Amino acid sequence: MTATPREPWGFSLFCDDVRFELGGKMSVAGIYQADMVFPAEQSFPIILPKFGIFLKYYELQDSSLTADILVRIFLPGDQNDAPSVVLPFNRSLLTAAAPPRRYDLEPDQERVFNITYPIVFSPLMIKQEGFIKVRALSGETTTKLGSLMIRRAQADESLQLPNFGPGAPPNVPPTS
Repeated sequence: MTATPREPWGFSLFCDDVRFELGGKMSVAGIYQADMVFPAEQSFPIILPKFGIFLKYYELQDSSLTADILVRIFLPGDQNDAPSVVLPFNRSLLTAAAPPRRYDLEPDQERVFNITYPIVFSPLMIKQEGFIKVRALSGETTTKLGSLMIRRAQADESLQLPNFGPGAPPNVPPTS
C-alpha cells in the first residue's frame, strides 16, 4: 500500500495572554473555547486591552511544499481577500534555523516541520460580531488553523461558569 501524502495541519489557541517563561516555556492564559461572548447589551466596536493567538502549524518534513508560508488573520468584518494581519514566514530561513536532531526517531514517528508563533494584540478593536479566523497558505495549499466566534449573548443565555459535574474529566494519577 502506498502512503497518501498528508496535508499540513495545525491549530490556534485564542486567549487573553501568552507569556514567556524561564527555560523557553510559554504560558497561555484565559483560553476561549468556541465563542467569546459579551453581555447582550454590549455594543460594538469593542476594544480588548489584550488578546492572544497561540499558533501551531505542522507539515511533514519531506513534504512537497516549497513555497513560503503566509499566516493570515481575519477579524470580524474583514473581506475574504483582505485579512487584518498577514505574517510571512520564509521557508528557507525557517528550515535553516531549525536545530539539528540529536537523536533517532522511533519507527512509528515522522519528521515534522513546525512553526510555533505566539501573537499578542494590545489593544485589539473588534468592529462587529463575527469570526476571527486564522489561515496558513503555502503556494496553493490553504490550511485552516482555527476560528473563534465573537458575539453577544442571547437573551436567554447565561454567562455563568460551566458546570463540571459528574461528567467532568477525572484527575489522572501520575504513571510510575
